[in-house]
Amino acid sequence: MQFVYPQFLWALLALIIPIVIHLFNFKRYKTLYFSSLSFIKQVDQKTKSTKSIKHYLILVSRLMAFIFLILAFAQPFFPSQESENQTLDSLFSIYIDNSFSMESKGTEGELLSQARENAREIINEANLDTRFIVVSNDLSGSEKRILSKIEALEKIDEINFSPLSRKLEDVVEWQTSVFNKNMLNQEANIQSILISDFQHLGSKSSNQLPIQQTSFYPIKLNPETNNNVYIDSLWFSSPIHKVGVNKELNIRIKNSGQKDISNSEILINIDRFNRTIFVDIPANSEIISQISYQDKSIGKKKGVVQVIDNNLFFDNNYYVSYDVKSEVEILVINGEDAIPNVEMVLDLDNYFSYTSKEITSITKNDFNAKDFVIINGLNTLTNGISNFLSDFSEAGGSIMLFPGRTPNKFNWNRLLQILKLPTMGQKVSSGTKINQINYDDPFFKGVFEKNTQKLNLPSVSIAYNSLVSNQSMGSSLILLQNGLSLLSVTKKKGNAYMFYSSLHSDYGSFSKDALFSTILLRSSELSQRKQPEFMIIGDDTKFPIYENIDENNPIHIKNDDINFIPRSSSTSGVHYISLKNQDVLEQLKAGNYWLETDRKIGVVSLNYNRTESQPNKTTEQEIKSKLTQLGAKKIQFNEVGGKSNVTTIEIDKPFSYWKFCIVLTLIFVFTEMLLIRFIK
Repeated sequence: MQFVYPQFLWALLALIIPIVIHLFNFKRYKTLYFSSLSFIKQVDQKTKSTKSIKHYLILVSRLMAFIFLILAFAQPFFPSQESENQTLDSLFSIYIDNSFSMESKGTEGELLSQARENAREIINEANLDTRFIVVSNDLSGSEKRILSKIEALEKIDEINFSPLSRKLEDVVEWQTSVFNKNMLNQEANIQSILISDFQHLGSKSSNQLPIQQTSFYPIKLNPETNNNVYIDSLWFSSPIHKVGVNKELNIRIKNSGQKDISNSEILINIDRFNRTIFVDIPANSEIISQISYQDKSIGKKKGVVQVIDNNLFFDNNYYVSYDVKSEVEILVINGEDAIPNVEMVLDLDNYFSYTSKEITSITKNDFNAKDFVIINGLNTLTNGISNFLSDFSEAGGSIMLFPGRTPNKFNWNRLLQILKLPTMGQKVSSGTKINQINYDDPFFKGVFEKNTQKLNLPSVSIAYNSLVSNQSMGSSLILLQNGLSLLSVTKKKGNAYMFYSSLHSDYGSFSKDALFSTILLRSSELSQRKQPEFMIIGDDTKFPIYENIDENNPIHIKNDDINFIPRSSSTSGVHYISLKNQDVLEQLKAGNYWLETDRKIGVVSLNYNRTESQPNKTTEQEIKSKLTQLGAKKIQFNEVGGKSNVTTIEIDKPFSYWKFCIVLTLIFVFTEMLLIRFIK
């Protein structure tokens, strides 16, 4: 026999008290005066043995009542034979879905609160020596620990909402790995309780797992309503942020409910711009609302767009930030066949600040703090220049390549392959008139008043054949009559443009045409290195920081309530912070944050993933089918919703010995009362 609370056994020392009381009562005498003692002696002889038996019976009854009362508090139990041999015989895994969809209101409050109460009832009904694994969407190493009954109850109280969402197959696979690691008895009793709204089941091509002996108890929690209105995403029509220029902010708002929504209130608050709009959203549909405004000053801007909705709250706000700069920093590298037209065009707008250098004097430091690099009439690309340009592109910088009249194709093609652009082939002199402009590409959005192919387009006398390979990622912006590309672009971290001819007058008059000025100004405008306008917490994407940072000063993500140091790395002079790790999910919330070292170096806006915003539509059959597909043979489905009570799982448990002790305590107390009352 073992005890859940063995410390209560010290109370057995209190049994000395009734023994002492009885002993004093036995020896207490009282003098009575009678005229004749013969009668008293006779009575005393007859009752002496009876009184002695009565006192001992009362003493035993009182002691037994105290003993069983103390044992009831100590809670005795008999462990299984396997437990005595340190073999884990019974294991219960309780998964509590703590994703944001569990914010929905059920019959007894939030679904997460309902799930925690479900789990508590299951644990309270379990065997005293049962061991548990309590799992949330974290699926962390700490959750692999085997817990006692008390520890499991404490763990449940610690589970709060998490931005993580898990597929059912991921949870089952994780549980299976823990079972295989901890279960020593192949015939052990393994039970998996899954408490969730089952938003995500996973793909249909899952491999079967060794879970045939595991009993699964999916408990589906249903919200009272599936209505939800939320901000799905934001984006600007143009990536350019300039003072005094109209910008268009697009807001996608979704209604996942079965009812049309009228006059849904949307609040926009970005820097000094504040506006409230009202929109109508049909059932199970979405709308895109567009807002126009201007930035009045340079600097870092941050804000939030909010929808007023009382169902789920995590997706009501969408945070955004960006940087309005005063100029674009450009480096012009002049080669043997450079033309002055490049600098003449850049001089047209003070927004472009450029530095011109000869190819022979270029160093790596010349690329620092630059947004755009223009190669002007260069024939030979040395390994050093190619490496500088490759690193600059990898760091998010944009490049425009204008080759000279006699380019070294081997060196040029090596760089073009690195930049994922089509390589240069043989010279072509026929069909070189410009035939088509790719108006559908975002590069030309807003450049022309209307898209037309009747423009008086220039021509080049000589062009190079653009050779597209499987590794090329370039798209054509300008096409010649012979079908070859005159200008191609790849869009990676930074844009890379290649002009498949030369700007020299020997190759045509393209550099004197308005189209040349348009292309150069537009590419310069789009080249400004900018950070993402928002990030999704838990996403793989890394946030770049283009400021010069002292390696000895860590980067902090800060607001009024949070000061967090993320993991960071550095590549090609650019620092990157990661927002995927477990500590990020635990400590950061959606909102706008300053990036700081010994000074403020930027702003980052964090948002939650919207995968949990859609209503729950999975059925009992779908859940059972998924578990069967994974290899489960024993499935007992339960559903909680509407007016149903909280469901509990009936599990094997031994006789409640503490209740038996209470019953015996009452029996002996009643026996003592009978002895005192009826035995004289």
